Amino acid sequence: MKALRRKFMWMLTVVLGVTGVIGGIIFYNVLPKEYFPWYPAIPTFYYLFGILFVWVLKHCKKRTDHQLLNIYLGMRMLKFFATLVFMGIYMWCIDEKDKEFVITIGVFYFIYLVVETGFYFEFEKSLKKRKTNE
Repeated sequence: MKALRRKFMWMLTVVLGVTGVIGGIIFYNVLPKEYFPWYPAIPTFYYLFGILFVWVLKHCKKRTDHQLLNIYLGMRMLKFFATLVFMGIYMWCIDEKDKEFVITIGVFYFIYLVVETGFYFEFEKSLKKRKTNE
């Protein structure tokens, strides 16, 4: 389980780091008029959410499969609402390049969703394998 969490954090770091840098290069060099100063906050937001996700699963490892599924779905809903709150705060307080911000945060949301789904698939596979061995 510890190796799986470490793998998820490594994957999350690589995927969000690479997409963050590539997106920053595209925004800054190719589309400089669409660049907004809060761009680095988006990959950071999802990286912190990944840390929270791993921490919650680490502390809930003695739950049943049904409870883990509920926790996982709860984390997804929390991420969705946190993203909406983040977008709302940005649009209310900063009110600059809202369209670019919303599109960018949507792209990162789906990238994070793919990485998180892959992790949960591996997590469930390891739980089934451990139960089979017991």
